[in-house]
Amino acid sequence: MIGLRLTLHQSVAYDDDWLDSPLTRDIHFDDPDRLVSSRFPSPTDAQKQQPVMVLVHGFSASTFEFDAFKKAMSEKAPSILYSSVLMGGHGRDYQAFKAASYSDWVAPIRDEVEKLTAMGYERIILFGVSTGATGLLHLILDDQLALGSIAHVLLMDAYVTPKDASLFFVPLIQYVVKNTRSGATRSIETRHWHVNRPTSALVELLRLVQFVQRQLKNLSGYDGPPMTLFTAKHDPTADTRGSDLVSSNVEGARVVRYDSDRHVIIESQAKLDWTDRDQGHFDAVINHVFMTVVPPKK
Repeated sequence: MIGLRLTLHQSVAYDDDWLDSPLTRDIHFDDPDRLVSSRFPSPTDAQKQQPVMVLVHGFSASTFEFDAFKKAMSEKAPSILYSSVLMGGHGRDYQAFKAASYSDWVAPIRDEVEKLTAMGYERIILFGVSTGATGLLHLILDDQLALGSIAHVLLMDAYVTPKDASLFFVPLIQYVVKNTRSGATRSIETRHWHVNRPTSALVELLRLVQFVQRQLKNLSGYDGPPMTLFTAKHDPTADTRGSDLVSSNVEGARVVRYDSDRHVIIESQAKLDWTDRDQGHFDAVINHVFMTVVPPKK
């Protein structure tokens, strides 16, 4: 849901119940249980052996992006624990979103993984969607994460190669176009995604994308955890060439393609005109993740 729309400056405007408003926050913002590190500050030996999924949402989004995924997964595997990371600057208000750098975005991911590792959790699975996937790639390739306890990395529609090339023109227009709008009108969008897209945030998005592209192209070897990339063949937001760039440079990375035009299929509750075909893709992803997180007993 990048929705650049960079042609003209658009004034900042929002209602009180929009995520951009100082009166509305991410629905899990004040819930300490959204992070496993704070939910179980002194885990038992049994808890340390439970799978922990660190979930990272996309650009301008919030932890709401994973709600349908967690519900579906919990029905199949109640033992999985979830850390719903809220990226820095997101899920608060327009000013916080505007001021945050991409380093701020990824800092909470690094912090939670560090805490979980220090607490002794033995099976950590990282799952990022869209720009959340890009942020995970950056941290992994930049050696900012302790990888010893990370069992697998899951990336969905990784925003490594933007479908909308206008993002690359942001540095040229940032002093004229200060703000853009996503065009979102439904309450499910306006309450859980930032509608206003400050140009400063788009500049940071471009910086992250270009940095990760360089990291991948300059990668001389990879000895990290197994990596699986879910890619919609007709993704309107993230060009599938981004997943190809990852798989061609990260040894052993596997790409799972499905014939869909949805960006981040696991956001089923946020999609218009949801179809049986979409549900089939959603279910297939859930089953694949389940088999990855909870491998069959030998």
